[in-house]
Amino acid sequence: MLGLVLSDIHSRIDCVKEIMASIHNENLDFCLILGDLTNFGDRRVSEVIEVIGIDKCYAIPGNLDSLETLDEIESAGISVHGKSVTLGNFKLAGFGGGLQDEPGGVLFSEQEIEKTLKRLVDENTILATHLPPKDTKIDLASNGMHIGSNAVGKIVDEKQPVLHLCGHAHDAFGELIIGKTKSVNVGAVRERRYALLEVGEKVSIELFGVQK
Repeated sequence: MLGLVLSDIHSRIDCVKEIMASIHNENLDFCLILGDLTNFGDRRVSEVIEVIGIDKCYAIPGNLDSLETLDEIESAGISVHGKSVTLGNFKLAGFGGGLQDEPGGVLFSEQEIEKTLKRLVDENTILATHLPPKDTKIDLASNGMHIGSNAVGKIVDEKQPVLHLCGHAHDAFGELIIGKTKSVNVGAVRERRYALLEVGEKVSIELFGVQK
């Protein structure tokens, strides 16, 4: 199975259209959205999904989505926030949103993130979070601050999922290895970045960008 992985759309439907046009020859089986589909719920989830045009979608909210956006994701039956689903030979588990006391409309404590992910994640899991692991090269904001989650980093380190996917820190797209786990910040749709995820006997991921 081949999937498109997107994060940090921030209502930029124009950028989604550019990405979809650039991969028109790919036979995509599913799409995974790692949060921030909107800016505080200023656009309907259905509008974003329609432009992507892939029948099977999975999504988690970002910190700059709204609680109404989360409700839409749940109502559409595409949410993997705080839950898991089967994806080929693997389990896809997710947790979205940002951290309490930081900007946004969908926020959680480190304790809640850790408690939920501890229940969901094992070595056969593809883990999808909006937040990257804290104090790494993939959680650096443009101002040099680390904006990730200690809980996400701890769970990846302890549970060693087969792959970890995240977004949130737009300028920190790239990957690192935590133990045996590859942790990947797929970048922001707003910057016309995306990834292709292949799920077979093993999983592999490749990062891309559309020239502006």
